[in-house]
Amino acid sequence: MGSPLELIKFNAQTGKFEVGATALATLRKVKGPIAVVAVCGRARQGKSFILNQLLQSSSGFQVGATHRPCTKGLWMWSTPQRINVPDGSSHHLVLLDTEGVDAYDQTAQYSTQIFSLAVLLSSLFVYNQMGGIDESALDRLGMVTEMTKHVRVRAAGASGGGDQGLGEHSPAFLWLLRDFYLKLEEEGGRKITPKEYLETALRLVPGTSAAVQSKNAIRTSISQLFPVRDCFTLVRPMVDEAALSQMDTLPRENLRPEFRQGVKDLMALIFQRAVPKRFGLQLMTGPVLAGLVEAYVSAINQGAVPTIATAWQGVAESECRRACDAAEAAYVANWKGGGEVSAEESELEARHQQSLEAARAAFGEIAVGDECIRKAHEARWMTAVASRYKDFRGCRLAEAAAAVNELLYKGANEVAKAVRGGADLLALQQIIASFVTSYEKAAAGPTKFQKLAAFLVETWPAAASQVLDRHAAAAEAAQKALQGEMAELRGKLSAENQRAEQAERHRRDMTNTAKSLHEQLNVAQQDAMRMRAALEQKSGAAAALQQELAGAQRDITQMQADMKQKSDAAAILQQQLAESKREIVQMREVLDQKSGAAATLQQQLAESKREIVQMREVLDQKSGAAATLQQQLTGTQEELVRLRTALKQESDASASFQQQLAEAQQDAARLRANLDQKTAKVAALEAQMSEVLVVSERKQASAVELADARVRAAQSEFQSKLSEMTVVLTAERARAESLAADLEGLAARCTSAEGRLAAQEAEASEWRSKYMREASLKLELQGQRDQARDSLQLVTVERDSVARERDAARAEAEQLRADLLAETHAKEALQAQMDGYMAEAQAARTQPVAAALYGGDNDENSNPSGEANRGRVIVDAGSIAKMSIQEIKDTLTQAGYQEEVWTLANRRPAAKKADWIAMLQSRSQASS
Repeated sequence: MGSPLELIKFNAQTGKFEVGATALATLRKVKGPIAVVAVCGRARQGKSFILNQLLQSSSGFQVGATHRPCTKGLWMWSTPQRINVPDGSSHHLVLLDTEGVDAYDQTAQYSTQIFSLAVLLSSLFVYNQMGGIDESALDRLGMVTEMTKHVRVRAAGASGGGDQGLGEHSPAFLWLLRDFYLKLEEEGGRKITPKEYLETALRLVPGTSAAVQSKNAIRTSISQLFPVRDCFTLVRPMVDEAALSQMDTLPRENLRPEFRQGVKDLMALIFQRAVPKRFGLQLMTGPVLAGLVEAYVSAINQGAVPTIATAWQGVAESECRRACDAAEAAYVANWKGGGEVSAEESELEARHQQSLEAARAAFGEIAVGDECIRKAHEARWMTAVASRYKDFRGCRLAEAAAAVNELLYKGANEVAKAVRGGADLLALQQIIASFVTSYEKAAAGPTKFQKLAAFLVETWPAAASQVLDRHAAAAEAAQKALQGEMAELRGKLSAENQRAEQAERHRRDMTNTAKSLHEQLNVAQQDAMRMRAALEQKSGAAAALQQELAGAQRDITQMQADMKQKSDAAAILQQQLAESKREIVQMREVLDQKSGAAATLQQQLAESKREIVQMREVLDQKSGAAATLQQQLTGTQEELVRLRTALKQESDASASFQQQLAEAQQDAARLRANLDQKTAKVAALEAQMSEVLVVSERKQASAVELADARVRAAQSEFQSKLSEMTVVLTAERARAESLAADLEGLAARCTSAEGRLAAQEAEASEWRSKYMREASLKLELQGQRDQARDSLQLVTVERDSVARERDAARAEAEQLRADLLAETHAKEALQAQMDGYMAEAQAARTQPVAAALYGGDNDENSNPSGEANRGRVIVDAGSIAKMSIQEIKDTLTQAGYQEEVWTLANRRPAAKKADWIAMLQSRSQASS
């Protein structure tokens, strides 16, 4: 459904045509190709009925049965119909209903203007007429001749200007003959088609009279204006006159079958001929049609001649400008609507190309006009979107750079936190590797790897140096602890030496005691000899003594067993001391190896220092040196770990040796206790033996000798055991002295290693302080460089903004220049119109008959007195200053000074009002 909309109306108060805003808005919504069917003709002859048949509705355009016209101006249907063509394409059809021409309340100029607007806007022009084509019908269509005078293809002065080629831009013409009752036959009975009937009517009339020339002028104008033309006839719909006035409300069955079939054929013909309107190769769309309506109406209101090319070019310029704005808006919308874009150049370029495609689509959907106009505006919006891309890209890269700096700042904090937390080089390497992985995923922009390399060069050596410092401090603490353990071992060794000396003194005491005991035994033997006789007498006492001796023998046997156990324990202790000696030898070898490892470590540190110096010199070219340094530092760390393990093993060996010494001391104490017990037993035995000797003096000599032999055997065995123990103690003492010498050598080597480590630590401290100064200086320079880069980016953004403002100002100036040029062209067109009017006035003076035929007194553009006033300027000198520039131009133009007016109007710099007043005064004085 829809309703009629007023497209163009005439305001009687202002004397100007006005354009309906609602109709224009409806046209601008139609984006595709558009065809326009305009129905024109005399008032009250059924034009609106034909349009309603096209709408397949009886309540579309208003149809009246009175003598007063129902349609004023130009009306269009609010819902353009969509037409599908057999070739698969489609377009929209706009129906125009025009005000009836030659109405009693119209002037000739008004009718010509309505007729001209309908012809200019339509792609199929249907001229509705009652009856056949006769001379009066052709005379009524004589406004075609007037239209050729009021419409130009191009501006005056342009190649092919005037009305030449007007037919190329005219619509297809269909002359609809209503209530047609004639037979289409020639003399001789040959039937002809309606088109042949039209062509016959448009043949030139023979003759040279003024009347014949006037008739032929109309025929020629129709033929030239409508090179594509056709004719169609419709019979009278019904016979009943009363019912004919209500034809729209009557059922279709009440109409004559011939009329119904004719209307059906007419609709098919109109839909076939209603093709999209073109200008050259360009199809007209809804917005273009709206722009042409405004352009033609504006030209008529300004009194200018509607120029098809100028109007089309103006609409094309306007649509292309709108297309430029739409393209730029589509570019921005596509860029922002695509979500967040990475700062990588490839993704930015891909988003740019995608947005460019959207902008091209938006521009191609709206832009019309010649290729040169489209290319000029395409270059304009391409420049605009290039500036937009530059802004978007700069902003995104700046954001990415800021994000990269933030990531690097967080990474530096993580590394510093790990270093403060006591992480070793391996853990630090894992932290940096994890950071690099997350950084590569999160960071973007062309500078991310460059900044990452600078970050690694600045952060890794400093962090590794701190870790090495901590490890050196730990090694120093371990060395100090080892020195303390060695001092403790020395103290224990001194204590063992003292214990060995005490054991030696105890052995000498026991030897002296044994000698004394031996002397006492000799005395006892002598006493026993003396008491042999007494023993013989006391055999009973001897038997008891023999039992006691047997007990003593058992005690001696037990003591021998104990002595054997102690001998075994001494042998085991000797083996343990041998093993301790071997362990000390191994410890000495390990210490020698560690000394070599310390020297190797010192060499590696020296090499690392040289490599770091080389890395500082060729940092950008040899970034692999950092990995080499890391491997060397890792090896150094492993060496330190092995050294710490060896020291721990040595400490464990010392502790084991100390434990073995403690066990040996305990065994020696137990041995001394056993010796004391045995000594006490021997003393008791000596006492008993003294008593026995005293008591047994009188026993038998044989029993005394047997006891003496047993005592000697026990004394001999005791002497041998004592000798063995002395040998074992002597060996242990020698072994202890050897261990003390080994420990002293180890202490000397440790002292030497302490000195080398102290020197190495001093050198490392010096290198570290130097590197830290250089690193701090480099960080400061890096901060200044980043600050300078940020400042440069801000300056670049400001410069680009100023450049865009400058370009906008230039574009505005170009637009003003184009508007000025258009105004100049309009003035030229006005001047050409004035020339035409003056020529018509001259023709009217010389041919009064023709003037009467073409309007007579009703021609508002005639100027019969123009020739008499040519060259004379009659203006009051006092009123010249009050005249506007346009009034001065019109006065000079009417006086025949067109060339001088044109020269002064196009002068550069532009003429001022004083120049125009001076020119008018000079011409006025010359005329007087």
